[in-house]
Amino acid sequence: MELHLVSRRSDQRAWEHFRARINAGAMVEVVLLHDAVLETEASLRAVLESVEPSKLVLMACADDAKRRQIEERWALIDYPGIIDRCATAEKVITW
Repeated sequence: MELHLVSRRSDQRAWEHFRARINAGAMVEVVLLHDAVLETEASLRAVLESVEPSKLVLMACADDAKRRQIEERWALIDYPGIIDRCATAEKVITW
């Protein structure tokens, strides 16, 4: 599993990379951090429309989502959970 930590909103290059990796057969987990938690389902649907949903796990940092009052938008993960994901991932990439 590849873990991608995204901290900027609308990082088109990152989302295109995820799509390419998934289409190549990789299992991809994405954790949205900082302003990236403000992404919308509609904006991501346009980039990821051809992606197999079972190959992508999308989560948001709980503290960042709470600060921006959007806790209901994404599945949430706390800091210890992010560290656990980093420790078990085959590859960790930050954007």
